Parts: sequence; C-alpha cells; structure tokens
Amino acid sequence: MASSGMKLGREDYKKKKELEEFRKLGAAPAEVDDDGYSINPHIPQYMAEAPWYLSNGRPGLRHQRLLKDISKIAKINDFIKKGVKKDEDGNIIKNRKYIKGSCENCGASTHKTKECVYRPRKIKAK
Repeated sequence: MASSGMKLGREDYKKKKELEEFRKLGAAPAEVDDDGYSINPHIPQYMAEAPWYLSNGRPGLRHQRLLKDISKIAKINDFIKKGVKKDEDGNIIKNRKYIKGSCENCGASTHKTKECVYRPRKIKAK
C-alpha cells in the first residue's frame, strides 16, 4: 500500500509488519488477490506488487501469469521463419516501398543490380 502514495504512520507500519510475520508463521490466513488466489507470504514484496504501469494498488500475481489467450504463443513444434514479417491474417508482407533506382535484388539504394554482391534472390525487392 505504500506504493499507492499513502504514507503509513509508525503504528500502522508496525501492524503491517506484524501481520506479515504472522502470515509467514502460518498463524494468520494468507492474503488473497483479485482472482481469488492466495499469495504466498514468502514471496518478496517486489514480486508480489505489480510495476507502477500495471498496478491496481493491491498486491497480486496477475502480472506474473501467462495471458488467457495462448493461441498467439508458438508451440514447440512450430517453425518460425526469422526476418519475415506477417500481417494479422498471416500473409507475408513484402517491402512496402521500392525506391526507383535502387538495387532490384536486395533493395539497397547504395548500388545498382549489376554491382550487387549478394546472391540472386528468388523474391526480388522490386
């Protein structure tokens, strides 16, 4: 709660620390987050509290969990081509703008196609 901008007084701070100690000993019930999960009292405070840009003011572990929609995460057997950009439908995006006078093979504007040192590409930049 101290991260939400409120400064605790001496007595409130002592009560909070005492409650944390009782939770670690098992004498007091564990704190419950918004999703209904109990928060392990042995987890450090910097892990239990979300960063300032994700925080709702209460401790919880929602920022540590995976997203509900795991369909966007690659499976272990998926082959991912490196350097290939795709749109939302899964279609390959070619270079959006070809500059006239640049290399037709690689797309660089520093040389022409005849001077290109790269191997001839199957899909040209043009």
